[in-house]
Amino acid sequence: MVAIGVDVGGTKCLAVALNSDGSVLDSLTLPTAAGVGVVEEVADLCVALALRVGQAATSLGVGMPGTVSRDGVVYLAPHLPEVRQMPMRELLSSQLGIPVVVDNDATCAGVAEWKNGAARNCDNALVITIGTGIGAALIANGKVMRGHHGFAGESGHHIVMHGGEVCPCGRRGCWEQYASGSALRRLANGVSGEEILLRVVQEDTEAQRILEEFASWVALGLFNLVNTLDPQVIVLGGGLGSSAVLRHFVADALGKQMPPSELRPPPLVVTAQLGHEAGAIGAALLGKEVIE
Repeated sequence: MVAIGVDVGGTKCLAVALNSDGSVLDSLTLPTAAGVGVVEEVADLCVALALRVGQAATSLGVGMPGTVSRDGVVYLAPHLPEVRQMPMRELLSSQLGIPVVVDNDATCAGVAEWKNGAARNCDNALVITIGTGIGAALIANGKVMRGHHGFAGESGHHIVMHGGEVCPCGRRGCWEQYASGSALRRLANGVSGEEILLRVVQEDTEAQRILEEFASWVALGLFNLVNTLDPQVIVLGGGLGSSAVLRHFVADALGKQMPPSELRPPPLVVTAQLGHEAGAIGAALLGKEVIE
């Protein structure tokens, strides 16, 4: 039995093949096709990967950026502007003839960290992916929270500053306008987040000041989520969020915003363990659940 998971990004699709025990057999990356072509791209990627591992795929899970309904319709994908209300699960299932699950990419990454990574054995966890934007997976009482339509977890669009920075979603003051990789670059006057983290390690005082300010914005959104969800652990992932340096600054900033520990025990803040494959692994695990 081979479960395949695909993480669809704005520029590339990463696919992994999982063995029956959940271990990664192989992976493959291809550029993301534009618009409706992404369906054919994912289907071709699934077939190509199955051929590489020498076994037929028994299920497929797909992680998509944006809002994805419970029945696998992609309503909005911010990095794929031509994708609107696409019945992706139905289209892929008809092409491949296997069970298909389509979910939000951050939810997929959260499932991977919950099942196989940093939040393993935690019934209440919050997994936040920090990259170009912010994604979130919410685990409550041992279940993934998806909400009535399946749109739960769009925490990057919580408003943290009334009338603040304009967000591509059309609103102002969204959390990801202050706490994403793009926000850190703006705060650092064009210097990349990776460079800021490197300068912090080199004890550059200006870089430390910038990262402290950025971490306070990250912590503000986390504090609101902690009050709402009361997680045991917060997992920071994504291209920027997986940094151990950032985790230290965020944990410190969150601790300053939380009540004293004797009044409310703070959640543990940890870095993700599964790296850039988390989204694809989580998608494969969700697909695998359908046939078990």
